[in-house]
Amino acid sequence: MVDFCPECSSLLRKRKINDEDFLVCKCGFQKEIIIDEDKKEKNVQKKKQALEKNLLIVTEKDKISVYLKIKKFCPKCNNKEAETWQQQMRSADEPSTHFFRCTKCKHVWREY
Repeated sequence: MVDFCPECSSLLRKRKINDEDFLVCKCGFQKEIIIDEDKKEKNVQKKKQALEKNLLIVTEKDKISVYLKIKKFCPKCNNKEAETWQQQMRSADEPSTHFFRCTKCKHVWREY
């Protein structure tokens, strides 16, 4: 949260003075930061619950691919579907290399 000095309207900065936290202004104004531990704990719990709701666990058994699937003949087993991605192999002024992986036999080949 951003807080401003009531005297000069400058931005208050967080400083530690004698192991206590203060908001301090360059004009000399100081304001102690009061930390409510219960509120802090509730915020942490809310964040954990939100994370658990949106968490998706993927295992090897799920066989989920993040690559785009296209119609492409595999040169090894003649399967008609392959996953595809591009990767920059050389310097930035060279074109990227296009990779394919067969969805059936997992053979990987590339096109330049």
